Amino acid sequence: MPTVGLSMIVKNEAQTLGLCLQSVSGMVSQIVLGDTGSTDNSTDIARQFGATVVSIPWANHFANARNAVLELMHTDWVLVLDADEELDEEARHQIPNLLASTAGGYLVPIRNYIPTITGRGWDRVALPNKSLHSRAQHAPAYFVHENCRLFRRDPEIYFVGRVHELVETRIHALGRRLSMAKFCIHHFGQLVEEEARKRKSAAYRDLLRMKVRELPDDPMAWTQLGLQEYECSREPSEPLRCFERALALEPRATPAALFKGMIYLDLGQCDQALAMLDAAHPDQHSRALREHLRGDALHNLGRLREACTAYRDALRFTGYDCVLSSKLGYTEVGLGRREQGIARLREAAQKAPEIVEIRQRLMKALVSLNHLSDAAGEAEELARIEGTTKAYLRAASIRVHARQLQRAREILNRGITIFPDSKDLCRALAELGDETEASVGGCLPGHSAGPA
Repeated sequence: MPTVGLSMIVKNEAQTLGLCLQSVSGMVSQIVLGDTGSTDNSTDIARQFGATVVSIPWANHFANARNAVLELMHTDWVLVLDADEELDEEARHQIPNLLASTAGGYLVPIRNYIPTITGRGWDRVALPNKSLHSRAQHAPAYFVHENCRLFRRDPEIYFVGRVHELVETRIHALGRRLSMAKFCIHHFGQLVEEEARKRKSAAYRDLLRMKVRELPDDPMAWTQLGLQEYECSREPSEPLRCFERALALEPRATPAALFKGMIYLDLGQCDQALAMLDAAHPDQHSRALREHLRGDALHNLGRLREACTAYRDALRFTGYDCVLSSKLGYTEVGLGRREQGIARLREAAQKAPEIVEIRQRLMKALVSLNHLSDAAGEAEELARIEGTTKAYLRAASIRVHARQLQRAREILNRGITIFPDSKDLCRALAELGDETEASVGGCLPGHSAGPA
C-alpha cells in the first residue's frame, strides 16, 4: 500500500503544533519537521510525535526551506501542513483511496477561519461558519482557497516561490494531473491577535517585494504584492502601480483587475471602478466579489436598478451574506420597494446585530422614509455598539426630530455619564433645556451616502 509522510517547516509554534500533529496521528508513516529558528519547545513537541527534526537556517525563502525538508522524505506521497492548521477528520477515511490514483497531486480546500462575519481572502468572499470543529466554533466566518497539499514524492516536484510557494507549477510542467480532494484543512492562523496578524502581513509584504525583483515578469507576483501593500498601508498609489504592471504583463489577469477596481471604489472613483470591474473575467470563485463591488459602484453612481441586479447576482454566488443583503435592501428602499427593502434590512440586522454598517443602513433607510421613532431606536443601538459621542448626538438628534424631547435628554445624559468631558453633549443638553425642537448639535444623519 502506498505510504504518506508529513512535511513541515516551523518557528516558535509550540502553542499549536501538538494539535496539528495529533490531527495526522496514525495516518502518516514519516514526519519531517524543518525548524527555522525556534526559541520555544516546538522541536521537543515534534519529537514526541516521532518527527525527524532538522535545523534549517532561515534565508527569507519559504520554497527553499520547504524543499530542504522534502529532500529528507522517503514516503510515496507527501502531505504538507503548517503548525496553525489541522487536517480534517474526514481525511482519515479518504486519503488511503486517493493514494492509489494516477494523479500527480491533490488540491485541498483550506478553510481559513476569520474573526469577523465579513471579510475576504484574496478574491474569495467570506462564508458563514457552520463548522463543528472545536477550535472553529467561535469564528463567525471563513473563506476557502485551494492549494496542492498532497502530492507524489518525486525529485521533479518541489516548491517554487520565495513566498506563497506552490508545487502546482512543477506538477503542471511535468504534465501531471491535479485532482480535487473532498476533505479540507482547517486553518486558524487568522484568529490570532490583530498585532500578530499585522506583523505577519508586513513580513509577507517584504518578501513579496523581493519576489517581484526576482520575477519582474510574473503578473501573479505583482498582483500579490499590490494587494499586500494595500492591506498593510491602505495607501493606493503603490498598489495601483503593481496592479497596472500585472495587467500590462497579462491583460486578462482577473485578480489584478478586481483589486484595481476595489481601490478605485475606495477612492470614490466609481466610473473608473466600474470600467475595471466590467473588464475583469472572473472565474466561478471570484464572481461573488466582482458583482458585490459592481453593485457598490453602480449604487454610488445612482444606477440603482443595475445595482440591485449586481447584488442579487453576488448573493446567488455566495448564499446568504448579511452585509450584502443589507446593501440590496437599502437599494430596494431607494427604488421605492419600501416594505421589501426594510424587511431585508431588518433581517440582516437581526442576523448580525453587532455589525455597525448594517444598522447604519437600516437607520438611514428609516430616516429617508420619515419613520423617525424606529430610526431613533436603531440609532440608540448604534450608540451602544459604537460608544462614541457622535453616535449619542445622532440618536438624540433623531429623537428631537421625532418630537420625543424627554427621550433625547435621557440619551444625552447617558452619553454624558460615559463622556463627562464632552462639550458637544453638554451643549446639546443645554439646548434641550429650552425644549426647542432644533437639531441637536446639527447631527441628524444624512441618508444620501451609498451602501459601499
